[in-house]
Amino acid sequence: MKVLRNKTPIARKEHRCEFCGEVIHVGEKYNRQTNVYDDRVYDWVSHCDCSQLAYELDMFDDCDEGLDGDGFIDNLNQYVYDNHYDDKIDDIAKDWQLSRYELVKKVLDELKKEE
Repeated sequence: MKVLRNKTPIARKEHRCEFCGEVIHVGEKYNRQTNVYDDRVYDWVSHCDCSQLAYELDMFDDCDEGLDGDGFIDNLNQYVYDNHYDDKIDDIAKDWQLSRYELVKKVLDELKKEE
């Protein structure tokens, strides 16, 4: 994969984040990366927070062909499971049972507090 362009525009229309799968709203700053892979040019759009979390948790380290949405979600879920599993209820702690994008923001906040 080759990156042709990487920019952070403000959304003029709704998009869907390629990482978490949730909506990027009009007026929200987001990442737009133009790539070439197998002679195919495509754009990858994502929430800035999702892109940041992918780097913070080293999600790209084991990806020979790039990180896709499934890999991102697997890594996110594994982080939450490893750090916020509640044995008493045999499930993820109640305050961590959130939408994917809300989880992303909560994990980023947690990582900032650890610094």
